[in-house]
Amino acid sequence: MKRRILTIFISALSLILAGCSQGEDNYDETTLTVEKNGKVSQHIVESFDRDYYSIDELKGEYNDAVRSYNDSIGGEEIKLKNVELKDSRVYVDIAFTGPSDYESFVGEKLFVGTVNDAYDNGYSMDVTLKGVQEGDKIGKVRIMGMSDKDIIILSEHVRIKTFKDIAYVSANVDVVDDNQARVLSESDGLAYLILK
Repeated sequence: MKRRILTIFISALSLILAGCSQGEDNYDETTLTVEKNGKVSQHIVESFDRDYYSIDELKGEYNDAVRSYNDSIGGEEIKLKNVELKDSRVYVDIAFTGPSDYESFVGEKLFVGTVNDAYDNGYSMDVTLKGVQEGDKIGKVRIMGMSDKDIIILSEHVRIKTFKDIAYVSANVDVVDDNQARVLSESDGLAYLILK
């Protein structure tokens, strides 16, 4: 029940904060960073209307949400690193112990592991991916042949920074550079990134 309330809070908060930046190759947009050790961090960037909400209220609500989540699981799996207001934008940094805490807190899908692990966790791999360098297309058979390769699967429309260079992506992913991509905001469904 508490997790459902947190999901509703985060969804409502996203509506209160009006839309993220469309910046091209800078960090002035919401970015999800996935580290090799499985840790995940999210750098949220949103427009902020001072007439509707105060930064102190926002900090308080984030602190309460993080504390409530950690209390509900009996550990400190999420840390609120920073909440600040600058130039009519709010910047929030949150660190997660792993993808499952991100999923529970944010309410979006995130899988980080090997292709084989993803398949064992119910991801069918029945998708078509495009090679970042060659532009070649691969399907389920070739994907499953890469069973020991790292894969990231997510549902949130964000910029993502990975711990290795990106080799293959689904059609709803725009590659920014070797280890960064953006899940297209107009797309539906899960985004897939296989790493080198």
